[in-house]
Amino acid sequence: MLFPIPHKIKAANLRLSFRRGLKKILLVSSTFVLVSAHTLGAQDLTSRVADYMNAQVEVNHFRGSILIAQHGKVLVTKRYGPEIGISDGQKTFNSRYPLGSIAKQFIAAAILQLQEKGKLQLQDSVCKYIAKCPNGWEEIKIFNLLVQTDGIPEAGRSLDLTETSSTTTTPELLRYLGGLPLAFKPGERFRYGNSGYAVLGAVIEKVSGEPYLKYLKDHIFIPLGMNETGEDDAPQKVPDIDLARSGKSNSITPNDMELATRYSWGRLYSTVEDLYRWDRALDDEVLLSKKSRNAMFTPYIDGYGFGWVILKEFERTLDTQAGKIYLFESSIRRYANEDVCVIVLSNSDNADAGRISRDLAAILFGKHYELPIEHHVINLNPAIYDSYAGRYELASDFVLVVSREGDRLMIQSSGQPKVEIFPESETRFFAEGLETVINFVKNPQGNAAQLVLQQGGREIPALRTK
Repeated sequence: MLFPIPHKIKAANLRLSFRRGLKKILLVSSTFVLVSAHTLGAQDLTSRVADYMNAQVEVNHFRGSILIAQHGKVLVTKRYGPEIGISDGQKTFNSRYPLGSIAKQFIAAAILQLQEKGKLQLQDSVCKYIAKCPNGWEEIKIFNLLVQTDGIPEAGRSLDLTETSSTTTTPELLRYLGGLPLAFKPGERFRYGNSGYAVLGAVIEKVSGEPYLKYLKDHIFIPLGMNETGEDDAPQKVPDIDLARSGKSNSITPNDMELATRYSWGRLYSTVEDLYRWDRALDDEVLLSKKSRNAMFTPYIDGYGFGWVILKEFERTLDTQAGKIYLFESSIRRYANEDVCVIVLSNSDNADAGRISRDLAAILFGKHYELPIEHHVINLNPAIYDSYAGRYELASDFVLVVSREGDRLMIQSSGQPKVEIFPESETRFFAEGLETVINFVKNPQGNAAQLVLQQGGREIPALRTK
């Protein structure tokens, strides 16, 4: 799995994250394979996608499904490898995958539907719809919840996560969150999380008079023919990884499993075909008016809309979101002006759905992309690690700490385990099982002045502050 970068960075560089669940050592070489495609015919597109995905299967053991579509036509769709799926009792479990944070889009759409019906307004206080509203929540507007400026803390780090098969009910979660102080004044700043969308679920239940997952089914999934989308109420089966037992990941920042396990929307599953039906519905007024859809895809703060990240990629406007829960990853990319949609759903712990979807779009648009290749560890004098030890700031509230422990070089962010990184050159390092590369940039004195994260086709600089 990958770690989510703070959203102000994500808005410019998508969600970049380190992978969790280090089951196998994935050794990698120090060279990139850069492939350039140009205008592609259908046969060339299919061939290049096949070559790329075969490399993902070979190197990263990708298991999952992909879909590429343009102008209302599916150009490529395929399922790869044996899959874990959702639960054995489902007839088509091989093509269903948990969505993680992509499910927030459905919650946002439900709120907009209810506004169109005159049952609520986005500028309403959330306390108008919550009984025994916690102190301090009076200033939280529904709009704040949608754009993640509500200040409500996360539950995942505090609630017991050892029983991963259970889900906290909405009233239980509200009581728990209401007992915590707000992280900041509502509207003051952006912080990506999950609690706000759980509260939106409570608002949907109050206004509609039905459980919000039932509301999603009756008012979104069924009307769109999304028959393979729903909530998995069977215990998740996550074999052969300590993550399933411990609830903790070997990653640098919190992942969806830690943040979303206790939210019932975190158990929504779907297929690439159903998500493409969702994409199609966002181009007409089947579910939402043009005004509501424009509101959903407006970048308010740090590029975040209502359940979507809106940014520029390949000189095009991109609407995207990714999700990660357990060893499952999901990514949806919409280039609305080109009528392009790319969807990747995966259940392999060594695959980066965000990077794969980005690279598939690059193939379609004739842009550069990187084939996954194997890394190789070199022998390096551990004394060099001293010049890299320090704090590196990606954003004002996001710091990576690099430290030397004997003959090992480690990297860590607040609240997460340390991850060992390995040299493939004197300045270039990688972590086992991850598709992330870390480059240290030295000053004339020979000490690192910054590090650069390379992942998913992006380069993110982090200045050394100490």
